[in-house]
Amino acid sequence: GAHCHAGDTVGVLLDCDSGRISYFFDGVLYGEHILNDLGCAFENVSPFGFNADGCGSGGAGQGAPSGVDGGRSGRYPSNGAVRPRALWPVIGLRHPGDRVTMSSKWMTSHGVDGITVLRNALAVDEVFCNYEGNRHALYRTKHVDTAESNAKLPKWFIEDSFFEYNRWKSDKWLRSSTRGSGPYKLSSYGLDVDLDTSPFACAAACAAIGLPTAFLPGDLVDVKRSAGRILELQEKALVLGTYQGRLFYRLISQKSEGGSLMEGGGRAWFWDESEAVEGGLHIIGNGRGLSVELPKLSRFKPVTGGLKIVYQGGAVVRSDLEIFDGSENIGKIPHGIVIPPDNIIERRLNSCGVVRYLVDYEPVGRGWISSRIRGGKEELIVDTLPSSSNGDDPLSQLLYATPEDSATVWYKNYLQAIRNNGCTNDLESVESKRNAFLETFNVKDIDEFSDLLATGKIRRCNELESDSLIAAAYGRIADVLPHCDEIECSFADCALIMTNLSLPQSSKNIELEDLFKTIDSVAFEVASESLLHLSDDLPSPKSLMARMAMLRALNRRARLGLPWLPVRPSQEGSAIFGGLAGFGPPLERAGRSFDSNSQSIWVQVPSISARLRKCRGLLFCSVKRSFVDSVMDTTATPTPLSHDEYELPREVRTVRVNRLKARRAIASDDSGLKRKHSVFSQLQREMRGWSGATLRRGFIAKGHGGQKRAFKVKLVGEGVNDYSGPYREVFTDAMREITDIDSSGNTSLGILEPTANNQGGVGEGRDLFLFAQSSDKKNRFDEVSVHLTTSLSTEEQHLLTTFSSLTQKQDEISREIEESLVFLGRLVGTACRHGIPVDLPLPLGIFWKRLAEEHVEPYDCIQEIDILAFKRMVGSELSGINTYVLETTLSSQRRLLNSFAEGMSSVLPIELLSIFSGEQLRDIFCGNADIDVELLRKVVEYDGYTEDDTVITHFWDVLREMTTSERKLFLQFVWARNRLPLKESDFDAPFKIQKDNKTVGSEEDYPLPSASTCFFSLSLPEYPDKEVLKQKLIFAIENVTTMESDYVTNDVEISEGWRGL
Repeated sequence: GAHCHAGDTVGVLLDCDSGRISYFFDGVLYGEHILNDLGCAFENVSPFGFNADGCGSGGAGQGAPSGVDGGRSGRYPSNGAVRPRALWPVIGLRHPGDRVTMSSKWMTSHGVDGITVLRNALAVDEVFCNYEGNRHALYRTKHVDTAESNAKLPKWFIEDSFFEYNRWKSDKWLRSSTRGSGPYKLSSYGLDVDLDTSPFACAAACAAIGLPTAFLPGDLVDVKRSAGRILELQEKALVLGTYQGRLFYRLISQKSEGGSLMEGGGRAWFWDESEAVEGGLHIIGNGRGLSVELPKLSRFKPVTGGLKIVYQGGAVVRSDLEIFDGSENIGKIPHGIVIPPDNIIERRLNSCGVVRYLVDYEPVGRGWISSRIRGGKEELIVDTLPSSSNGDDPLSQLLYATPEDSATVWYKNYLQAIRNNGCTNDLESVESKRNAFLETFNVKDIDEFSDLLATGKIRRCNELESDSLIAAAYGRIADVLPHCDEIECSFADCALIMTNLSLPQSSKNIELEDLFKTIDSVAFEVASESLLHLSDDLPSPKSLMARMAMLRALNRRARLGLPWLPVRPSQEGSAIFGGLAGFGPPLERAGRSFDSNSQSIWVQVPSISARLRKCRGLLFCSVKRSFVDSVMDTTATPTPLSHDEYELPREVRTVRVNRLKARRAIASDDSGLKRKHSVFSQLQREMRGWSGATLRRGFIAKGHGGQKRAFKVKLVGEGVNDYSGPYREVFTDAMREITDIDSSGNTSLGILEPTANNQGGVGEGRDLFLFAQSSDKKNRFDEVSVHLTTSLSTEEQHLLTTFSSLTQKQDEISREIEESLVFLGRLVGTACRHGIPVDLPLPLGIFWKRLAEEHVEPYDCIQEIDILAFKRMVGSELSGINTYVLETTLSSQRRLLNSFAEGMSSVLPIELLSIFSGEQLRDIFCGNADIDVELLRKVVEYDGYTEDDTVITHFWDVLREMTTSERKLFLQFVWARNRLPLKESDFDAPFKIQKDNKTVGSEEDYPLPSASTCFFSLSLPEYPDKEVLKQKLIFAIENVTTMESDYVTNDVEISEGWRGL
């Protein structure tokens, strides 16, 4: 049902592997260039037919009609046989002259067959088996002798790792998704590409589309043409590399507010020769190709005897390569005229596949003419006359028939330019040192590589612990390097960081100092924090790099294998095998606790899921996040589009929130008013009857900056349209309210309570909170600890400990707390689904590690929340009683955690969280607790200012001088959230600083800064000095009460918002 106009492009994705047909839109709507996925049109489509229950459907279909008649209406997923059918594209045309062109920009792949996918998943499990010490994997990829030099790893995997090492060391390849990959990362990956980033390959791809100079990876390009259209607002693209002779790029900046970069436009695509016409693509600054001229291919400047106009009506001369309304008709060349070769400037194909010539014709001037008529009989307009030149003509010897011919000449001149250009001597010196350094990491054969793997283990650690530590450190380093991805970060950068880490602190390597300077110092700091405590036990840098290559090879396989591996099957712990679960959930998950005693009592049947959880430290966080994000995307509730694309569908409900009343209630001393009128309570009342499917909705509205949403927010009395700012704001306000501490030292809503370390200001984690308990329950625990009976047998104490979280007596206050925690879990899960980090400072041991189902020592939990109690218990002789008191005290927290997890499970696939560690889960849900100013600088864009302006320098200085709480207020002021993402690649939109040209008032009274939270932008006046800027900015962030109004509200709404309590 999408309406398209002249010049719009519709991409069709036919995924035969999964049986889906999806569409992609590249066009102009309401004056904005929009690129986005239109979604799945049909699922359960097969060219051959198949007979498998539910095959081809899956969540990525998003409720699309089935390709086969199933049920009464034919719109249900297939159940049983799918018969082969022919589906024909139908395009409705409005006027008789309308036509459709099949674009030349397309790509195809055989994909990956099902047998290979299954073998890959089982190969991942075989590697996990070797780490576990189980030599009897369910399946072996090859029947080989496993008694090789490295006894822990099979030979095929060592060969795989050796190939990955050499591939990584070449720094030549970049894996990227494309617009043909579809919106869901792991549901349609057949059109992901491995890009060649070498200068020669990029030069050949540039020559193929007729560019005058070579664009190399990392170059920034101004894009003024797209799919045959001249853009009103130019876009900025980053050159990535080449694939099958095509130059791929990724858009990184777009002036429109349609959210295209988050809805599909941010994925890689390639240019064709119609977009590379003069003025279409322009490199920003000094390109990496050093402006060396790229010889043009002969097809762009054909050697002919001229062009003769053979069409009776003559040849129409237009001002542009394309034939559209904006292409001006500047004249006509009559029939019979011959255009001499010197007047033929260029030959190109336009976006519709029509051959066009740029010619000089004196009566008309310079313009483009077509070779033949479009449509109909395709009559010739011009005829090419044979060339009169012979082989002795020097021009005939300079023709370049293939892109490689042109690239060969360019590459020779490029190397010469590097040697001749005086300003690049330092660059050449650094590059030569870099190449010499990389030669020390050469590995001649697989035997040497096997030896490196054998010596790459951290001493005093077993193999699993060692590789888990290396994977964690490598992941943290990759987060701060370019690409921000463990599988795509540079080999040379990692090798330099590992070498620097191995050098003694007192010694300096003069030869490597210049190379160390090419890497961000933050990367060295991160590496030191991760591995410096193991510096005496670390292997050589070369062995470490071999081990990292092995982990990369494992994660490349695991990325595509995780969807096929069970994480928590229902059969695990079954009573059939002597377990505790029966046919229900295991008791080991009651209270999110792990009962280590049951391992020695009951049979533990080996399983893929148990091995996966045990080896989760080997998997990169980005691989695990990609898997969970894909599951969340495919389990999102489908939302039909509205007739007006800028209006929200009726399925997206509206939630009314009165923040003005909530703030007055929180500021009062009446706890009843706080729990009635807070933002959290208002949201809980509004959503009381909502199902989990409603909150699993992830609708992205046009012009909302790519923000996913489950509902629309109406801020009563504030006159604000919800273009994503108010949506994020209510999550931030709700989280701030549940951690707000009143004058008596208690939290305002009674859902959380500060830990003893928080109240006393001692120990670590002084900002942490616990789940709140009723006062009766606290007194009951005190009585238990005082009047503890020692008459219980070991079995009775074990049973009481195991079932303690399920046997507690409940009262009305406890029930209310548990209901609030269920809703809190739903709210936090929804925020996680929609990419909104929340400020939820809960203990790592009691909460995040329990949620990840990690084993936690009770004493570690107590130390995190009450350091004084921990010291008393450690010094006591009653160790058995202390353990019982600990378990009894912590059991209430486990029960409340169950309530929180119950609410979260209705929104998130909570079973998958056990593949993460507790620290990783905390980072995913809460983001960066410290507002990193340098990270914010990396994603900033200026409008009206430049980086070197004095007011911008003062602004960043003021931001650095702020406290953490002030930075949180600032971030909420400009983005309606108080946590930053963890790394640069996680930002959905850049931070924009715009120049505010408001006039200065009397007595130099400068205006306050303002912000647009929907679009992450700050309007900053040009203040005269740093002190004025600091005063105005802090006053604005501390005293703002409402968002900037988008419209004038009526008297009724104003009175409702500001009405007294």
